[in-house]
Amino acid sequence: MECLNCGAPVLENGHCSACGMNYELLAKAYNTSNFYYNLGLDRARVRDLTGAIDALNSALKYNKQNINARNLLGLIYYEMGETVLGLTQWVISSNYLPEHNIAAKYIQEVQSDSDKLDEANQLAKQYNQALTYAKQGTKDLAFLQLKRILAAYPHFVKGYLLLALLYMDNGNFDKAKKALKRVLRIDKNNTLAVKYLNEMGVSAKDVINMKEASSRIDVDSSYTDEDQFKSDLETFVEKSLQDIDNPEKSKASYREINHNKFNLLYVSVGLILGILAFWLLILPTKLNSANKENRELQLSHSEEISKKNVAISDLEKKIEGLEKQVASVEEAKNEEKAQEEEANSAFEVIKSSIPNTAYENLCSEAGRAVNERRYSDAIEMCNAALQIQQGEVAYYYLGKAYIGNQDEEKAKVAFMNLRDNYPESTYIDEVTEYLSE
Repeated sequence: MECLNCGAPVLENGHCSACGMNYELLAKAYNTSNFYYNLGLDRARVRDLTGAIDALNSALKYNKQNINARNLLGLIYYEMGETVLGLTQWVISSNYLPEHNIAAKYIQEVQSDSDKLDEANQLAKQYNQALTYAKQGTKDLAFLQLKRILAAYPHFVKGYLLLALLYMDNGNFDKAKKALKRVLRIDKNNTLAVKYLNEMGVSAKDVINMKEASSRIDVDSSYTDEDQFKSDLETFVEKSLQDIDNPEKSKASYREINHNKFNLLYVSVGLILGILAFWLLILPTKLNSANKENRELQLSHSEEISKKNVAISDLEKKIEGLEKQVASVEEAKNEEKAQEEEANSAFEVIKSSIPNTAYENLCSEAGRAVNERRYSDAIEMCNAALQIQQGEVAYYYLGKAYIGNQDEEKAKVAFMNLRDNYPESTYIDEVTEYLSE
């Protein structure tokens, strides 16, 4: 019998001959992990993504090398617009199982398309900017930013939740419910969406009905608050124009009278009737045609004016927001120059690509693992980080982890890479001292 953890033979006492793990307990933990994976899979099939995330995280607590659970968790994060979290799970998965792992395909598809990475980067920056606007109280700018985000990324759950909060704060509960319906279409049992609905006084029965109604929403289409209004307006205008273009026409019957003694009278009556016919029959048709052209021209001008007014309003709000930002930056510069440098550094971090964010997360976890003396975990995380990007922090924690693991040769190799590639590193003194021993 082989150990489930390392593959070494299991002794008669039920413990692994290499790692010392109890086979019975390990098998129970792996079975529990598979149970939570199957539970998460069932929830994902019915679009209960929040419940699926909870179940899959529980599966990974019992078995961090559960490849299927980790890959499915990455897919769910990606479906909800969380590209960074999805990539992180796939990178860890591919590190545990380098061969025959579908996570490598997911990573390649995302990294091979630079547009996807740029879009994910823009999504993170735009959402953070909208969040900043909301915290600063500039709700108009936050609304505009979120509408742009959701028009381009219709699956971004966090964006809908923030938009619903802003509408609730403004007292516009109908639009807040519309945004939350989108959330329930993507994530059937999203706890925050249900909580917001309860805060708006929606009963549990109405919430269930809303979930059923949300299943008919096409979440792949761009989200706008005015879609239904425009559709109703266009229908109304079309019907009105059809009624105008097809007026009811009355037909008058007459009997021709032919009396020679009344020729002059007949001529006069004929002229009068001709004029009346012109005014009553021909002229209204001409007027209707002219009115139709005039209405079409007015509608065209109104649409152009409306578009220009919207553009002007957007520009004015952008200018107002920019003026506030400039004033805030100027005030920050006057107070302390160090804060400006930190802000620029933070901007550069945000500007970096998505894999760099995953790199930083892995380095942070590796540092925590070194501090907790989980050296094997730290080595795995540092190697995963170096697959994404070469960096001094990853080499530093990799060397520290090898030292803790009593593998001095590999520790020296990691420190020499740090010394040769990053001579200006803050760790250079410590590394140089270690290599000189």
